[in-house]
Amino acid sequence: MRRNNLKATLALAGLAALGACADNATAPNAPQFQAPLARQLSMEPATVNVGYFSKSPVITMGMKHGFFAAENITVNAVQTASSPQIFRNLRDGVHDVILTQIDNVFNYRYNQSNPIGATFEPVAFMGTDWGNGAALVTRKGITSVEELRGGTVAVDSPNSGFAFVLYGILRAHGLQKDVDYTVIVPKKADGTQDSGTPARFTRLQNGEFDATILNSGFQFRAEAAGYPVLGQIQDAADPFMGGSGVVRRDWLDNNQDLAIRFIRAYVAAEHYVLDPANRDELIAQLKSESNGNALVATRTYELLLQQGAGLTPDASIDVQGLRGTAELRNSFGGFDDPQNLSFLTSPASGMYDLSAWRLATQANGWKE
Repeated sequence: MRRNNLKATLALAGLAALGACADNATAPNAPQFQAPLARQLSMEPATVNVGYFSKSPVITMGMKHGFFAAENITVNAVQTASSPQIFRNLRDGVHDVILTQIDNVFNYRYNQSNPIGATFEPVAFMGTDWGNGAALVTRKGITSVEELRGGTVAVDSPNSGFAFVLYGILRAHGLQKDVDYTVIVPKKADGTQDSGTPARFTRLQNGEFDATILNSGFQFRAEAAGYPVLGQIQDAADPFMGGSGVVRRDWLDNNQDLAIRFIRAYVAAEHYVLDPANRDELIAQLKSESNGNALVATRTYELLLQQGAGLTPDASIDVQGLRGTAELRNSFGGFDDPQNLSFLTSPASGMYDLSAWRLATQANGWKE
């Protein structure tokens, strides 16, 4: 384990410097790269409540192999049914960390019209992925995107990250939002939202709509079952930043040491996931989560390794991709008020904060 940590240390130190340069290129007046961590972190035992939509293989391996335990962290991971619910839980302190599309931070930080009825201060403090291969998947029998004209498409939330990917793919094929198709949000019989990726996959199979966006291996499960895959993220935006770890501003301010420890554990687990020596274990885990389908598990694993689609290196945030994500939202009127996108995607905006990430990924931020 010490040898792996040393290799991780060398790689992470270089990436941290690159991350600092990327921030400064985006916002010339941003603070310079922080000084190395020059004190002992508080290692008090802590439980971190993590909300998610689809299972994260990084979190799974981190818990299974003791990467979080090594940081004296117990992870309580809870699946959540929709983006409004996961952000409501973050706001109310039910979740400490949520794994969600970074685009959603724009919605709940800047738009009073968001589904929970008010803004608050969510902040992305680490990245997770470039979108995990989010793809347009349709019901059986559809052979082209153009055939969705007049149809019904399902989203997690009309103003959420992957909704804009869906709109963007359809726009690339000449279909206009609010004109050529109807957008719905799946709900349970009691009226509560049931619109996360796993739920949309099930409801697509039930024939409740014509198309949706699926990722994190669900697109492969659908394709294996005969559902056409007719579009990719790149059809809507390229570059694009997808998933992130998000916390409340006050939580990050009050728990910097814990945030550093969480990121260290996550990055160590990510290295484990990406290590070719662990390929068979990862595929076996993913197979158990995909109804025993080995081909789906293998494709899901291979996606994790794919540059620009899978896991972002060392839990980094792709700032150029973030700009592409913001431009996609803006192109569909996704902000209540006009925004300066250069400012919005810079550290100065406060919508992301890499201070804990930098300290976690510096050579002397790792425990030996």
